[in-house]
Amino acid sequence: MKDKEKYLNLGECFQITPNSYGKPGHRTFIIEISCKDHFIKLWLEKQQLALMFQDVKKFESFSNKKSFQNLNLSNSESPLEYKLVDFALEYQSNEDYIDFYFVAVDGDDKTLAATFTYQNVLAQKTSKEALVIVSKGRPICGLCFNPINEDGHFCIKLNGHIENIKIV
Repeated sequence: MKDKEKYLNLGECFQITPNSYGKPGHRTFIIEISCKDHFIKLWLEKQQLALMFQDVKKFESFSNKKSFQNLNLSNSESPLEYKLVDFALEYQSNEDYIDFYFVAVDGDDKTLAATFTYQNVLAQKTSKEALVIVSKGRPICGLCFNPINEDGHFCIKLNGHIENIKIV
C-alpha cells in the first residue's frame, strides 16, 4: 500500500451491498462499496454490520425520499479488500447524504482510513437489507442474549444461577 492510500476519499458512492457467507454460527459478513472509481470489499463482524445500519436507520425520518440516479459504474481493475476496525456516520442535512468514515486493515495489517458519502434514501434501503441479513442468524437466548446453537446452549443466567446449564 502506498502512503497516499492510507487516507482515501472515495467521494460519492452509488451502491452498498451487504452480504453474508456460510451457515448460522459460522457466517462471515461483508459490505461491498461501489463508487465511481473504487470498489471496496469490507469484511466485518455481525455486530458491526448491525450497529452500522441501526445507526443509518436513525436518519430515516430525515430522508426526503428524492429520486436517485443509478449510474453505470466503472469499477477499478481489482477490488480493494479490508477488515473493518471502526466506523462513524454523520448526517448532512443540507444535501440529505450520510458521510461514512471507517478505519480498516488489509491482509498485511496496514491501516486505511477512508470516507465516502451515500444518499440517505439509498442508505435506508441498504439498512433494511443489512438488518434482514443479521436477523437470519441463530436465535438469541432471552436470558443471557447469547446465540443458541443447533445442538443446544449453555445459559449462565437460567434460574438466576451462574453455573452452566445446557438448554436443549
